[in-house]
Amino acid sequence: MDIKNNNFAFKEINERKQIMRNLEFVLREYIMGRPVISIEHDEEDPTFGVIIDAHRKLVYGHIELSDDQKLTSFMIDMEEITNNNDVSLEEYEELEPDELIGCAEDFIQDFCQEKLHFKKMTEWNGESYMIVFEAKDSALNLFLPNSGATIEINKQGFIISAVLFQSYYQLSYPDIQISAQDAKNILCQYPLVELGIFENSGEMKLAYYPKREYVAVRVDGQVVTADELLDEFVADAHAFEQVHVTESIESLLGITNDMHKIENDVGTYWYPSEDERNMEETEPTIKMEQIDALQQNYESNVEWKELEEELPLELLETKAKMFLEAAIGNIHEKYLLEEQLQDGDDFEVLTEEDLTEEERRFFEELEMMEEENEEDLDEEDEDNNFEPFTTFTFVRHYKGIRIEEYTIYVNVGIYTGVIRDCSIILPDETQLLNMKMDPVLSLEQADAIFKEHLQMKLARTINYDEEDEEVTVYGLNYVMDFSANGEIEKIDATTGEIQYIESDILKEGK
Repeated sequence: MDIKNNNFAFKEINERKQIMRNLEFVLREYIMGRPVISIEHDEEDPTFGVIIDAHRKLVYGHIELSDDQKLTSFMIDMEEITNNNDVSLEEYEELEPDELIGCAEDFIQDFCQEKLHFKKMTEWNGESYMIVFEAKDSALNLFLPNSGATIEINKQGFIISAVLFQSYYQLSYPDIQISAQDAKNILCQYPLVELGIFENSGEMKLAYYPKREYVAVRVDGQVVTADELLDEFVADAHAFEQVHVTESIESLLGITNDMHKIENDVGTYWYPSEDERNMEETEPTIKMEQIDALQQNYESNVEWKELEEELPLELLETKAKMFLEAAIGNIHEKYLLEEQLQDGDDFEVLTEEDLTEEERRFFEELEMMEEENEEDLDEEDEDNNFEPFTTFTFVRHYKGIRIEEYTIYVNVGIYTGVIRDCSIILPDETQLLNMKMDPVLSLEQADAIFKEHLQMKLARTINYDEEDEEVTVYGLNYVMDFSANGEIEKIDATTGEIQYIESDILKEGK
């Protein structure tokens, strides 16, 4: 027996238990009704814990910890608390924004070691708000993006969820060789808008949209693209040959002869034959829904098995094309296909660093909910999860002009080739045929309007250490700023009217 190693393991377990007890004591203060709770950590993954009622087997929420046992994620199920305790949100008054910010500040002071500053408060879902705190570069008085905490809080001041940045970072201080005006002059050497089509009250119109290719200028005067700064892959879209359909939509969705078929006014549904008697209580395996003349929804949850190798990308692309051709027809005349990411750098292998704070939080909550739901499934259903898929993006165009809002995404299972999910929304072809294709406002005029409103401001932006991607390094860039009226969404090609992106920000920090 290795006594030394056993003592070390025993000490580590005790330290982990003490951390959990401390968390239980502090987190209880932020849970409505202050129920007595305990935290059970995952034996296989000590960074994950479940918040349970200390006296009943009720799950109130989840937490995640960093490797050094700092809180990085916290989520509470308010419905579970109100349903199983003698408490109600109606008992509490709704707080003013400043009071809610104060509640969130108390939370980060308890769990974040670094001093954070209020960045912004936004409306979230009508019932709660998102409050963002970030660290600052004190020398330049600049916020450090994704460096602090994002708190979801309800109107009564209870924390619903939180994502906390608890990692180390570095600040770089390159020589600032140009001014904000210099940066604007450099960026304005490039065309910053492009022509597009949008729908307004059933009528198709031309508008100029901001290009997303050029987004910033380094302090040494070099232009920065979206790929470099935002890790956004700007995919090229290409035309393709006419598609020959050799499989039916039913076959591509994985429908077999032994399935039971039900039709109604909305669509057609297929159930496993053994579920025929319990269809009212069972979700269909496959859905084909015709919402209206211009909208169709497809979904397939047929069984799948993980194989040693995925199907070739070319085969999956062929399946996606055949499906869309069978559903719409003549897609080679109407759509461009975006190029796929190479070297396996697909959506399934995105890292946390590739996601925004909001996206990170969404996927973490989704994963937690799935894990919680799995506990209630029968053993025979535990393996009935979603097949990994590859997404093929078809961009609608008309006479060479893209119509982004009618882009179609076809998700194809990487092991089965089954069309897993697709929502098709079509433009009104009559409106396209009748629209005026000659813009009153020229590209040069729209570009000038956009550049007139454009300002540049010095900002800290996220870079990553070339030798260690886990190390966040904050660089310095001049980024686009439209603080006067808000960010420009589009410029009407007929009237020259500027439309701004609606902001849900209620308060901003300085």
